[in-house]
Amino acid sequence: MKMKKLALVLVVVLMASAAMPAMASPFADVPADHWAYDSVAELAAAGLIEGYPDGTYGGSRMMTRYEAAMVFARALNRLESQIANNNLLPELDKIKAELMAEIEAQMAAADKPVVETIETKVIEQRIDEQALARIRANEIAIDALEGDMAYLEARMLGLIDGIRFDMNQLEEQQVTGVEPPSMDEIEALIAARIQESLLDVASGVKETTIVERVVSTTPEMTKQDVEFIAEALIREQVQGVERKVQENRDLIVGLVDWVDELDADVTVLKDDVAGLKASVADLEKAPRLSGDLTLKGEYKLPDGADEKEYVLTQTGALTLGIKASDTTNVKAILGFKVAAGSLVDELTNYRVEVDSTTPISKVVVGKIAKGNLSPYVDRYVLASNDHAFGGLGKINIMDDLTLDLFVGQKAVGAHENMQAAAALQYKFIPELGLRLSGALQKPTGEMFVNYAAGIGLFGEVAGVTYAGDFAMDFNADEKNFIGVLEAETTLDPVTLDLKGIYQGENYAIRNLLVNTDNAFAVEGGLKAGLKDLLGFDANLGGRAYYEGAIGAEEGDPDTSIIAFKLDADATFDVFVPVTIEGRFVGNITGGADMESNIFAKLSAAQKGDYGLRYGAYASYEKNVLTDVKWKDVAKFTGNDDAKFGANVGYGVDWSGAKVDLDYNADFVLPIVPEGDPERDMTLTNKLVVGYGFTNNVKLTFGASVKSTFSDPLANRFFYDAGLTVKF
Repeated sequence: MKMKKLALVLVVVLMASAAMPAMASPFADVPADHWAYDSVAELAAAGLIEGYPDGTYGGSRMMTRYEAAMVFARALNRLESQIANNNLLPELDKIKAELMAEIEAQMAAADKPVVETIETKVIEQRIDEQALARIRANEIAIDALEGDMAYLEARMLGLIDGIRFDMNQLEEQQVTGVEPPSMDEIEALIAARIQESLLDVASGVKETTIVERVVSTTPEMTKQDVEFIAEALIREQVQGVERKVQENRDLIVGLVDWVDELDADVTVLKDDVAGLKASVADLEKAPRLSGDLTLKGEYKLPDGADEKEYVLTQTGALTLGIKASDTTNVKAILGFKVAAGSLVDELTNYRVEVDSTTPISKVVVGKIAKGNLSPYVDRYVLASNDHAFGGLGKINIMDDLTLDLFVGQKAVGAHENMQAAAALQYKFIPELGLRLSGALQKPTGEMFVNYAAGIGLFGEVAGVTYAGDFAMDFNADEKNFIGVLEAETTLDPVTLDLKGIYQGENYAIRNLLVNTDNAFAVEGGLKAGLKDLLGFDANLGGRAYYEGAIGAEEGDPDTSIIAFKLDADATFDVFVPVTIEGRFVGNITGGADMESNIFAKLSAAQKGDYGLRYGAYASYEKNVLTDVKWKDVAKFTGNDDAKFGANVGYGVDWSGAKVDLDYNADFVLPIVPEGDPERDMTLTNKLVVGYGFTNNVKLTFGASVKSTFSDPLANRFFYDAGLTVKF
């Protein structure tokens, strides 16, 4: 009878998932025609498995041991819950009825015919005694069954606690890094626990008090008869339990086989991923090519030409980047121009750059722009010029000790301009470093001449970065030196800088002063970002410059220069981002009246990669300043201009390609004081169509017309096309 109740619990709880009807799969990645659809739906309906937060099952990914432990833990929780909630009374009544029916049948078979001579009263008394005995046996059996059920429930709860303890042990092993048992071992552990409980219960039924109590209260039945009945019941219930347990084992074995299949698939996937990683590693080691290509053609009428002199100008630029190894990158740069009205190619740029983490960290060969020299050997010993052809290298000799080398010529074939330079730099401590530099020239057929040498100190002290350089031009015997002192510091949000220059009149390598008749200059400035203070993007800057001569005698012309510049800008959101810019420049040269430049601009723009974009601006500039070279009074034009402009554009994704259409209009209104020569108003309209095959390939077509409001009205037309490719 204990076995009967055990069968009831195991069938109801452990096999609940197998008895569930097939339901619709709750997972988006398990279609109805999938071979595992029914199994997945049944396990999900039983609450034994769950998907991922995105609604997928993830059947192709590896099932971790943690997830396997979760499946068994849910099954155990389900078992415990159903044991607690199961109503045992109906089954108990059924067992009692079956037992009494078996006992009565055995007793009926053993009864003998009653002698007719016995009085009716004696027979009735015998019947009453038998009925009373059966009632007492029934009551005792009920008590025994209730005790047996309590015992069974205690055993099952003990089984649950034992399995939970084993699962906790598995978790602790995983936490400590010990390899946990396999799924086969877990299944064997659960089966052993169930088998152990079954054997204990079966043994307990034979040894407990049901048989003894029935025999002791029913003298008509022998102990052997009751044991026969009990063993028959036990045998029937054990067979039923074994069938259910076997079904449960088959389910577990199927689950384990399924996990094993997943493990096999994951193993294959791991091998594939390992092979892919190896291939990627090989690709990373192999040279990789990247770069961009820009081609542009313009068909326009040059200023001052008549309507029949339209010319075509073509320009292009190509940049190739090659990752030669993990330590070395190579870049090739080529620029060309086809001169207007001819088919003669002119190379505007050509060089190869190599960057490396090896001791030779930088190499540049080709056209060397003056900007490429400044971080290296250009410390006032070389003229600040572009070199048509040359080579530049940076060598890291040891920590904080570097050597820069350069050789080149200003024009190809101009050997008299060939130059060579070197700079050795060593940083002793962060506060102090030393730099030595030298340069020379080699005319055709002669030894190197025109020597120059320099020495400098650099470092950072108390948050102030400083550099001091002194160089001499040995082409002259006196007044052939230059000294430059620079310092910069940041007092958040303000950055301050100061520069002082003293230049001898015979120092001819390069001129750092606006007027060569002067000897020294001082320049300082500040800039500040005020976003944290004001809450919107805002910047403020100012610079001041003084240049003068030394030892001027009475009657000598005044060559001094006093100049200053203030500028500010702010950007904030109204309905669209709005930017306000302002600048004021003052310049007093040679004691003359101050020339001033005033510039103000208001602009608004709404930008987007796709969709509608638009913008507009208005600006006013008094005494227009060319190239904003505010130190040179010759750059002040004396003209006043008001300018207005607007732009509108639209971008759309057309079957994977990006199409852009943009229109720009710029109107220039000269403001001419009375008596000054008239200047014409101009209006330029431009329409540009762009077609992006991909993000890296774009074709553009543009057409513009510049209208000059003179008498008569004059229009000039321009056309251009361009192609940009990045790879």
